[in-house]
Amino acid sequence: MSVMYERIEALCYHNATTITAMCKELGISRSVLSELRSGRTKELSVHNLRKIADYFEIPIDALSHFPPQNLLAVEQPTEDEYFAQLYAAAKELNEENRQRLIELAHIFYLAQQATP
Repeated sequence: MSVMYERIEALCYHNATTITAMCKELGISRSVLSELRSGRTKELSVHNLRKIADYFEIPIDALSHFPPQNLLAVEQPTEDEYFAQLYAAAKELNEENRQRLIELAHIFYLAQQATP
């Protein structure tokens, strides 16, 4: 699943709507988002990005440049939600960067253990 799709899905969730309902209201074919979700399409057209950004009243670049949690003022995530966000971010990385992420997590863990 693409990161952009996940961001749009999160925005829909936090605005109490569905992707299907949003598409219908905006006149965007649901298949366009299905293609994005499956990874067959990597980006949306600027026209569709503009419609979606306007719908959620966010800057257009927020859909492709910022992590989903920065788009929304939401409650503190649960531990499971933290892991889900970490997994979603990590699965987009190549193997080398995934290993760096694991090493970084270990460094944070060691630093936490050293702090009284």
